[in-house]
Amino acid sequence: SVDVHKYGFSSKGVSVCGFKDPELRRASYMPSADGCEGLYITPTLQGSRSGAQIAQAWATLQRVGDDGYREMARDIAGLVDRVKATVKSIPELKLLVEPDAAIVPISSDTIDIYAVSSVLESKGWNMFTGQKPKVMSVCLGEQHLQSLDAWADDLRAAVKEVVDNPGMKLSGAAAVYGAASTAPDEVLDEILRSYNDIRTMVKKK
Repeated sequence: SVDVHKYGFSSKGVSVCGFKDPELRRASYMPSADGCEGLYITPTLQGSRSGAQIAQAWATLQRVGDDGYREMARDIAGLVDRVKATVKSIPELKLLVEPDAAIVPISSDTIDIYAVSSVLESKGWNMFTGQKPKVMSVCLGEQHLQSLDAWADDLRAAVKEVVDNPGMKLSGAAAVYGAASTAPDEVLDEILRSYNDIRTMVKKK
């Protein structure tokens, strides 16, 4: 699958799902032969889609072009190297794995990486946190060409704050993952379903 809305610079809604052969593609079709509307079929479970987003994506691809995407790929590869160097310069941090794309996963053996993420979030940075193992990732994009030095300074300051305040209370998204690491899977399943109930609830007037 390819999310054109990410590093393709298009709007959401134009992700591409490619299939190795036609038989696999046929498995995604949603035909209906017994409904009141008569015979009906859509390529996916989502049903009909707007052509405007597809046109926008096509126009973006044409405008940026091969040279534009190659230039951005080189720029982001340079950003990845700078983030890796920053992480390796901070004794309390380590790379969870060597990144081979634009997302750099950061972990620690000595401090709570969720606490670092919590401090960074309070400074306005949107960090991606994960679990099993605990990890904080930075997803690099073109905006980091102007902001990466500021992020690196805030990362060093966040690590120092966590070191100076062991056991600090987590907030934001980091607090969710901190709690999730101690909750049973069945409890987390119910929490996630309830969260979706709330997000899709229609308020009574």
